[in-house]
Amino acid sequence: MPKSCADLKQLAYRKSGIFSVMGNQRVEKVYCDFTKQTGETGFQKLIGIIDVKSMRVSFHAQRTTPSTFNTVDTTIPFEVVKLNEGNAMDSTTGIFTAPTPGTYFFAFTGLSSASKSARVEFQVKTATVDWSTIGRAYGAQSDAETFALDAIVQLSKGDQIRLFLKTGEIENFGEHNTNFVGLLLEEVLG
Repeated sequence: MPKSCADLKQLAYRKSGIFSVMGNQRVEKVYCDFTKQTGETGFQKLIGIIDVKSMRVSFHAQRTTPSTFNTVDTTIPFEVVKLNEGNAMDSTTGIFTAPTPGTYFFAFTGLSSASKSARVEFQVKTATVDWSTIGRAYGAQSDAETFALDAIVQLSKGDQIRLFLKTGEIENFGEHNTNFVGLLLEEVLG
């Protein structure tokens, strides 16, 4: 794929217009003015970025059983995966594995317990770093207080994300109160 207007000119393009070129790890839309010389101001103008993905990656996992989850220092498992495009979310382990490199969005919502406050962490595991915390949320001890956590992270293929109950407990009243969602925003190409 051409990487610039100069590449297109070498391929004998002569009519000015809008073209797709391979930029730095993403596809870009550029305007090429072939009435100008290569390198001259205005020869190539970036218009925008094209959202190209080799695969769709998104998931929505839930805890559905009425229960209190209070196994601290452990990954939160999920009973139901309502959506799992790309098959990257393993509900039984509660671990998401990135099938392609890129920028991902993750979010968690839950309810704290009436008897204990809770601390939930987003943790990432890479090829070089074992599980490390990238975000945390606190739910106060109250009568089912909602708390949430979200993050945008750059992941390599094979990196993993999990929700980790660090302290306390989270409630689920059978009303799908505990949710974990994720989405590939932009894939790193090439």
